[in-house]
Amino acid sequence: MAEKIPETIGKYKILGLVAKGGMGAVYKAMHPSLKRLVILKKLTIRNNKIVRERFKREAQILLDMQSPYIVHLFDYFVEGSSHYIVEEFVEGLSLAQVLEKQVALGTELALLIFQDACLALKFAHVRGIVHRDIKPGNILISKRAEVKLADFGIASTESENEPAAASAGPADSTVSTDSTQVTGELTSHGVTLGTPAYMSPEQITDSRSADRRADIYSMGVMLYEMLTGTKPFPSALNAETLEKIRKGKYVNPRKIDRSIPPVIARMIRKMLKSNPARRFQSIDAVLKIVKKYLSHYDVHKIRVALAQTVLTSRQFAIPSFEKKDRKIRKIVWSVLSALAACALFCFVWSRGYVHKTVLRHWYKGVTLNMEIPVSSSVDSDLPVRAFFFTDDGKEIPEVKGSRRVFTQKEKQQGQAVKNYWTYPVYLRSGKYRIKIAVGPYVMWQTLEVEKENIDLKINSLKNAARPVKVHAESYDRLEGKSLTEKTRFFISYRGKWVLLESLAPGSLKTGSVVKILAKCEGYEDAFYSLILDWYQDELYLRAGLEKTPAQDKSE
Repeated sequence: MAEKIPETIGKYKILGLVAKGGMGAVYKAMHPSLKRLVILKKLTIRNNKIVRERFKREAQILLDMQSPYIVHLFDYFVEGSSHYIVEEFVEGLSLAQVLEKQVALGTELALLIFQDACLALKFAHVRGIVHRDIKPGNILISKRAEVKLADFGIASTESENEPAAASAGPADSTVSTDSTQVTGELTSHGVTLGTPAYMSPEQITDSRSADRRADIYSMGVMLYEMLTGTKPFPSALNAETLEKIRKGKYVNPRKIDRSIPPVIARMIRKMLKSNPARRFQSIDAVLKIVKKYLSHYDVHKIRVALAQTVLTSRQFAIPSFEKKDRKIRKIVWSVLSALAACALFCFVWSRGYVHKTVLRHWYKGVTLNMEIPVSSSVDSDLPVRAFFFTDDGKEIPEVKGSRRVFTQKEKQQGQAVKNYWTYPVYLRSGKYRIKIAVGPYVMWQTLEVEKENIDLKINSLKNAARPVKVHAESYDRLEGKSLTEKTRFFISYRGKWVLLESLAPGSLKTGSVVKILAKCEGYEDAFYSLILDWYQDELYLRAGLEKTPAQDKSE
């Protein structure tokens, strides 16, 4: 006849039996004041004080473990001959149950679970607590993909040094709690505590020698299993298995699954070193590697997939996760490709390749050519532009995309003019006006486009020349005072030096070389020669004069 489940235990309303064993039971219950589900762990042992002390110490350890990655303790109490621990109820599955269903989890999903378990372990290690029973059964995953470390039943402090004492029973007597073996003292010399398949060599030999590096070893075994679906070493402890563990002989995880990144395989190899001194000495070093790897992914998407894995009753098809930087590269590449395509299209369109091929029956090309005088040895940067307008008799709207900048053709030696041209503007049949702006000049030209391409030559400025006006001043280069009133300025005109003020207006023309001589009593003469371009019609000269040596001595 089945044992009747009590309605209440202490102040807690019992909702159901989760598990039952020789030393007690686990109940699902309701916290009366918090109104939330909890787990009641019941221990009933009348003649084993050590087991009771370990149960109580688990509660004491959990009391200090206030971390989102560790199962939270709510209460510890004694009722009758039984001891109770009240813990947070994690609605979901253990990692062991997930692995039973999924076999392997893939790199990203496995590392997300592993990262959270590492954070729990880091929290414990900082407080000097060694878990000593890291395994998938003690990793709980909620339906919201929260990962929590549970069962500190055989945890110890690194400073713990329990003296050997007489056992409560015979030397070979043991009491089993879950997969934990305990003897007549909390941790005796030569006694194995933990789950053999996940234990480090030193923990197998003597659990008292296990420190935080033993937990790191167990984490390596667990990650290996999450990635490959198998353990690195057989579960059954025998001489052959112990020799493999001692020598660290196991199959490289990448031989089982080539998709496992080499950096993760190397991390596992170092975690599973048989010599503790050659392992990672802190879980922080492991976390650094894992966080760096996960930083390339959208962790929220991985956590959503983890929640779906827990919620699905059957095996869940774990999706592939794309790297963020790879996704960004794809987006950037797509944007750049689109921009390049647009730029190419605009270039092809502006050069008229579409018009003279696909649209050649509807559009005709108009090319402009212009001759401008050559007067300077230095190429002028004078802007030369053309604008096209529709001439319908009422309004003259500008034709979109028709603006052109003239480009200088290659100069021929001894040429008297510069030749400029534009890329063709493709226009439908009709009447148009062209506005051409060249420095201070504006020209308008009417045009009618019919059935042929047009090569329009514009020579209005071929012989352009403008009268030049000269403004001359002078000053003492050392003292800075004005000398304009005392200075006479001569200009070379028709082979003779002529006073500037005596030269008739309009005598000088653009496109010529202007030579000016400044003379001032007591100062050395200053000579200037410069060429005026065809459009430069005003010259401002400010001559700096230096005193003659004789003048300097007299002063």
